[in-house]
Amino acid sequence: GVVRAMHNVCTHRGTQLTDEEAGKKSTFSCRYHMWTFGSDGALLSAPDFERFGLDKKDCALRQVACEVHGGLIFVNFDRNPQQSLREFLGPLAEGMEKVPCAHATQFSEYVYEIDANWKLTYDNFQESYHLRFIHPSTGKATFAPTNPFGYPAAQELHDPHRTQTIWTNPDGASLMTPGQLLGFTMGAKAVMRGDVPENPENRKYFAVFPSFFMLGSSGNNFSHTVYPIGPEKSRGVIRLYWINDDKTPGTRFGREYGMALTRDIHSEDISVIEAGQRGLSSGALEHVHF
Repeated sequence: GVVRAMHNVCTHRGTQLTDEEAGKKSTFSCRYHMWTFGSDGALLSAPDFERFGLDKKDCALRQVACEVHGGLIFVNFDRNPQQSLREFLGPLAEGMEKVPCAHATQFSEYVYEIDANWKLTYDNFQESYHLRFIHPSTGKATFAPTNPFGYPAAQELHDPHRTQTIWTNPDGASLMTPGQLLGFTMGAKAVMRGDVPENPENRKYFAVFPSFFMLGSSGNNFSHTVYPIGPEKSRGVIRLYWINDDKTPGTRFGREYGMALTRDIHSEDISVIEAGQRGLSSGALEHVHF
């Protein structure tokens, strides 16, 4: 009944315990010398252990701080964090408990890799200035003559985090293709059925330092985390969260459409972010403008 996080490292010689990315096990045995650990990290057995002159309790797997909030598991590699997760999230904490992710029973995921550093990649998704130029088709429902750049309806800064409320064109439906309109209609029906709870945080965008953000939209609730894997290479992990199983073909279509649209939007960003990395790596500029 407790979520724990431990390093995937045997405390004997430092060997990685498992190569599996996911699964279900009650014990973990190191293939090197068969030291075996329980799901709580305790050392259960080790061949000829009495020859070591050690106490098993001193050989447990190294744990890291782990807390659950809003349906998400957060890990902190500081063994003794100076603040709790709720304290770290501050004003964002309460809102993140109300979005669909907190009630989700399943999710869809896709991963992309990009030739750009994590900060440049993450910053791209924190501004709306580029929407009308990079996403003229996929994002046309998010800008209009009254708001040509699709700037947020509201922004809040909570150092080191931030939120913004995504602006939606009230006449956006008239700009959608038949497929887009059908997908959004199915998403709206899901909200009406109660599959996805409506809440005041709808359309709010939570950006948690350093590289996590989540859109709390009832029809398209997704999280996006950017991980650095090199000085000029990053990996993005996107998850769309759903409440309940697909009950009808229409629900399935709406969800698949939401996944496809999100993927299409992100794919449009990748090439321009990589172009930015190439430009900055040239050393031509000493600073950029915000």
